[in-house]
Amino acid sequence: MITRNQGLTKTYNRFHARSENAADIARLRTLHHEMDVAVLRAYARGASSEDDARGWNDLADRAAPEFIDQDADEGKTPKTRLDWPSDFKDEVLARLLALNATRAAEERAAGLVAVDDGEDEDAELEGENE
Repeated sequence: MITRNQGLTKTYNRFHARSENAADIARLRTLHHEMDVAVLRAYARGASSEDDARGWNDLADRAAPEFIDQDADEGKTPKTRLDWPSDFKDEVLARLLALNATRAAEERAAGLVAVDDGEDEDAELEGENE
């Protein structure tokens, strides 16, 4: 960015362009991939069971960005985006959602969070309807 005197938008437009092969952009792509893998492996290290850890490591092993063609509005030039394929992203998001539900249940069971029984919401709705 500094060498080319470009901001984030121009840099990441180049990052996502399939035809861009400059060494600095290739290095940025590599760094992003390494960061993605490190984050997925961190979830494996924090997993509550060996099966969960294997699952996150399996995701880390398969995390491979690819150029995805994006639809363009009429008269606009179609663009690409370097990203995970949608089925892989869906798998990661499903895993995160399941993990979030598990952790929330564990926190409630440990008394770390108040259990919301919906009574406050019902009282607020009654007050609005009067």
